[in-house]
Amino acid sequence: MSDWPNELFENHPAFQPIRAHLSRFSAPPSYQDWAATPVVAHSASGAPIRFVPSEQISEYYELAIYQHGLVATRLNWHDTFNAMIWHAFPLSKSALNAMHQRIIAADPSSKARGPRRDAATLFDECGFILPYCDEQLLDYLIAHEWTELFVDQAAAWGKRISAFSFGHANFEHLLAPFIGLTGKCWPVKVQADFFQRDTASQCQELDQTLSSLINDNCLQQPRQLPALPYLGIPGWYPQQNASFYENHQYFRKKRNHSPNDHMT
Repeated sequence: MSDWPNELFENHPAFQPIRAHLSRFSAPPSYQDWAATPVVAHSASGAPIRFVPSEQISEYYELAIYQHGLVATRLNWHDTFNAMIWHAFPLSKSALNAMHQRIIAADPSSKARGPRRDAATLFDECGFILPYCDEQLLDYLIAHEWTELFVDQAAAWGKRISAFSFGHANFEHLLAPFIGLTGKCWPVKVQADFFQRDTASQCQELDQTLSSLINDNCLQQPRQLPALPYLGIPGWYPQQNASFYENHQYFRKKRNHSPNDHMT
């Protein structure tokens, strides 16, 4: 983490939701920095979220967050970006943690994670929130019509559809991107004027909407989250020429699934 601030913090559109939070630090945040940072999130039990060394925690990761607000945090990119997402989407991060806790508490003796926890973990690591106001664009994504979505409708990005990285692993991967990077997205229908508002306002609306959906147990299985080869988003990768989008090993055709599998 020596190259802090990284030039991507300012230049890459993916970092926009956490840019203001990254800018608070002139160097990689230490535990002292985290301790001095104002609390912006609480667990569902009401505990203030704090980022601490794992050796301070004796409970299971999700339980420590739920009961005490303690997030085991290593001083690396992965966990630092996780902390940034807690700042950008505090309600949704808390709701995901509460979801884990509800499932664990319902059957504490079970060793199996099950599809709901698998989906929650997948979204937490490599998920995207996908606000859209144009149903046709969502149809292209669901059908894996990547040329139509990314090339023919390039001008729609940021105006009728967008992608907000929720998964902290996505940011880490974008520091050294490679063909094949694919996330899982949660489409969220918004009004057209959503795209005219500032980033903080957009994040706040998405956080409120997503946390409500999570608390209502809308996330049931990984298959609900459509694939998003996010290097194809206009402006997210430097070599976005015709041959790039013709790479069908990356921009894969649709496999047959039920049309009701995905989020709407």
